[in-house]
Amino acid sequence: MGSPYKRVVIKISGNVLFNFDHGTATEIDADDALTSLLTQLLTCQQQGVELLVIFGGGNICRGKEMEKIGISRITADNIGMLSTLINSLVVREKLSKMGAKCVLTSAFAVTHICKQFEPFSAMHFLSEGCLVICAGGTGNPFVTTDSAASLRGIQTNCDALIKLTNVSGLFDKDPNAFADAKMLKSVDYDYCLDNQSNIFDLGAFSQCKSRNLPIHIASYSEPEVLMRIVNGGSVGTKISKDGTNT
Repeated sequence: MGSPYKRVVIKISGNVLFNFDHGTATEIDADDALTSLLTQLLTCQQQGVELLVIFGGGNICRGKEMEKIGISRITADNIGMLSTLINSLVVREKLSKMGAKCVLTSAFAVTHICKQFEPFSAMHFLSEGCLVICAGGTGNPFVTTDSAASLRGIQTNCDALIKLTNVSGLFDKDPNAFADAKMLKSVDYDYCLDNQSNIFDLGAFSQCKSRNLPIHIASYSEPEVLMRIVNGGSVGTKISKDGTNT
């Protein structure tokens, strides 16, 4: 089946990534979920889908948690952005060894390690068949990698944004508090903004709405989740201007 999307930006939660116990990413080779996702990225690339990928940094550092111990928000967010670069370096190594053609870029200059993100260069790499990893968030504090994903997707004319996280989609109420919570398959941007949905940054929702960029929210543990979404399958929740709020 051909993909309905030619180019997508994928945000993958740091929750699915390795922990740096004792100075090493101890479980990286034994992590079935991560291995599955990287294999799916490679398969999507081989299928001809152009991919930008953004990894969170929460497995290493969460800025909001550091604030609680007296670290300023700006410093904490800067540490978080560096965490995404660390994750991206490890993933680039893994993908390259799997045979994927990939380029690592950063929102801020790290000239001896990777290229600095620039939209036209990124689109050139994509057209050449490279998977582009975007590290460093937006390069600015006070926003998360959700906003980085929406921004990079818009800057590079992506057809959709896919967020893979630890929940299966968007629910009408908190599934941890309400047994009758219902997962919504299709919603519009205004539903998310009006209900202050916390599954995705509100600023990122607004960006996607302004540029009509569809958002898919799904669990990274769902079997073949990336392949199913890029090939038009119904997985998780799709957020778009035509959402039915059901």
